[in-house]
Amino acid sequence: MGSILMIAFAIMMVLGVPIAVSLAFGTISAMMLADKYSVVAAVHRMISGVDSYILLAIPFFILAGQLMNTGGITKKIFRFAIALVGHIPGGLGHANIVASIIFSGMSGSAVADAGGLGQVEMQAMTEEGYDPEFSAAVTTASATIGPIIPPSIPMVVYGAAAEVSIGALFLGGFVPGLLLGLACMILVYFISVKRGYPRNNGFYLREVWATFKESFLALLTPVIIIGGILAGIFTPTEAAVVAAVYSFILGFIVYREISVQDLVKMLLDTVVTSATVVFIIGAAAAFSWVIAMEGIPQAVASYLLSITSNPYVIVLMLNITFLILGMFMESLSILLITVPFLMPLITAVGIDPVHLGVIIVLNLMIGLSTPPVGMSLFVCSKIANVKLEKLYREILPFLVPLIAVLLIISYFPDTVLMLPRLFLGQ
Repeated sequence: MGSILMIAFAIMMVLGVPIAVSLAFGTISAMMLADKYSVVAAVHRMISGVDSYILLAIPFFILAGQLMNTGGITKKIFRFAIALVGHIPGGLGHANIVASIIFSGMSGSAVADAGGLGQVEMQAMTEEGYDPEFSAAVTTASATIGPIIPPSIPMVVYGAAAEVSIGALFLGGFVPGLLLGLACMILVYFISVKRGYPRNNGFYLREVWATFKESFLALLTPVIIIGGILAGIFTPTEAAVVAAVYSFILGFIVYREISVQDLVKMLLDTVVTSATVVFIIGAAAAFSWVIAMEGIPQAVASYLLSITSNPYVIVLMLNITFLILGMFMESLSILLITVPFLMPLITAVGIDPVHLGVIIVLNLMIGLSTPPVGMSLFVCSKIANVKLEKLYREILPFLVPLIAVLLIISYFPDTVLMLPRLFLGQ
């Protein structure tokens, strides 16, 4: 039955059928052809798969990202980032990355970062004389940081699937996210010096203070989200609601840049996006249930352990696998399909599930920036009006620091686990 399931799913994917429909079709086809389980069980599994309190965070983080993009918050953050690092060679490129680090503490989505904040960043860089394809490449690479520094929609999904603390995953992403930003800034510096890209005249505390005051309320968002979680005031799910409400207050009442029409459109977009995500989660839950009932995760774990029981080699194999998957498939689907496979394996070799979760999410986010079909590449190419072929060439150097950080966090677990142990004792 497992082979029928996989073949049916693969055929639908090759035909270009949406991932959620492919998962559901593969599950129901296998059940009907094998006549082993009731199809009604698949429906029950789809419903129970989305009946999770944790998953309520997803639509609210999506809405919060849209409110920030429309409410003028992104522009204020970008101006503050320019004041901080604009004096370094390639100043706006560095500001792009710093702004992404700050904004990633609000939206939880790489695509939201690339499509919202990225639009402001790429326009400013192009107007200052940066090559459009370089601006798009920096934005694509910096958007990778979005789901690593908390909050993070993929980490919420991984935590729900693996039954791992969302708070621990959020804390585990801080250091890797900062390392990603630093690595990308080093590359931007060398490219900017070589190409003679401009920079601001100097570093002025007065300007930093002025832009800080202007963006102070926006900068409080990640402090409220993470501080509230660590202080035990609210759960990660409740933090998503707080983020959405706070973003609404800033954009609609304080900055007054969101109209009623904008709000209606954002709510509709949030409903559509959330419905798509929930459909994927439900279909993947039924798919994963059949996989588990057939004993496939245990079989995969046994096979891999027959090859090697060295956790370092297994982590390398997982990195290669998820990098390839991230290039071609939607990240949430990958998490929901593969996590049930991995739990017996990582338990057997002693890999920490929080450590593994951050590794997997980073792999998938790098996939969004990797040719040929990385979603962030498509978004930035469209916004910057740059041909994909040019963006492909320009993004390749940025994959080097991204993969370098991936290897660092893979083989130095403390870079991920230090903060969860410090604050949560995990």
